Amino acid sequence: MTSNRRRIAVYLTLFGLACALVGGLVGRRIALVELESRNNPQTWNEHVSHEFDRLVHPTEAQRPRVQAHLDHAVRELREIRRDTLLRSTNVIWQLVQRVEAELSPEQRKAFEAMKPAPNDLDLELLNTTPDSKKP
Repeated sequence: MTSNRRRIAVYLTLFGLACALVGGLVGRRIALVELESRNNPQTWNEHVSHEFDRLVHPTEAQRPRVQAHLDHAVRELREIRRDTLLRSTNVIWQLVQRVEAELSPEQRKAFEAMKPAPNDLDLELLNTTPDSKKP
């Protein structure tokens, strides 16, 4: 009888671990989607527009003017994000070049494994697009 209890205990433990793993993965994915949504200027624009309409109740004449201000802010935010990414990328590549200059040939080979690939640092990193419209 004790072997059956042990087997049940093992199965329940494995089931609990599997549930925890699945829950963690699902939670992580939900958090990533929410973070991407928050970091998307267009999503921010839509959220602010809905909240403004819901709370302030602008007139029909005010709506397009307020939306124009929001659209302008989104364009500026995208430009700031793009500029920040480009500047950050330049800093990273300068760091890589400076570090490589300090390394021996053997160390450079090892450094290659941790060095970012050129395609790793682009506009997709921040989930932005260079044009004013998000796909």
